[in-house]
Amino acid sequence: MSRGRAALLILVVIVVVAGVVVVGLRYDATRTEPGSSDVSAAPFVPSSNGGPTAVFIGDSYVSGAGASDLGHRWTSIVAADKLWTELNIGIGSTGYALAAPDCGAERCGGFQEMAGYAVTLKPPIVVVAGGTNDFTEFVRDPTETVNAIYDTMGTLRTGLPTARIIAVGPSSAGEVPPFVTAYEGVVRDAVNAVGGEFVSLTDPDVIDEDMLDPDGVHVDDRGHAAIADAVEQALK
Repeated sequence: MSRGRAALLILVVIVVVAGVVVVGLRYDATRTEPGSSDVSAAPFVPSSNGGPTAVFIGDSYVSGAGASDLGHRWTSIVAADKLWTELNIGIGSTGYALAAPDCGAERCGGFQEMAGYAVTLKPPIVVVAGGTNDFTEFVRDPTETVNAIYDTMGTLRTGLPTARIIAVGPSSAGEVPPFVTAYEGVVRDAVNAVGGEFVSLTDPDVIDEDMLDPDGVHVDDRGHAAIADAVEQALK
């Protein structure tokens, strides 16, 4: 572990110990168990914009859960507006350190594993987004998650030395708990360390509670549109 990463981990642990554990567990308790909408059995859905390929790595928000159709998921909106050719490999119920072995798709790895797959595709653009599925473990002990976040970015930069790497942090409807801010800070530092770009969805807070689906986890078309707008504004 690098000296910088170790120092960051110490700071994260301090935040967690200072009372974030209780907040985190309360937050997790409000989330429903992953259902069929969390999983994309066929996650590889390229659009036909004809522009540079952008690989999107992430969870159910990336795969399009909650959107009325794939054209309304935030990744597809961004790809269309940016004239990118979308290659979406988002897998529900995953995180940087969390895989979904029973997802039903050809590949069910976490972000770190999917980053290795993305390298084989040789895209000029990679977007990694999400992280909410890591929260429970991050609050319990952030070590594995912090390492997975840094290793994901390192895998992408080592394998794609000239690619544009963009990390989109997790969202949080309503009040943003301290542990979410801490998690977001790790993602920001990790992508900055490899010369990438970071987009925050919590500063300012992009998702309102009325954008949530009845499951209390995913967002509707308005939520996907709000995420797309925040990403596009940050990447101008």
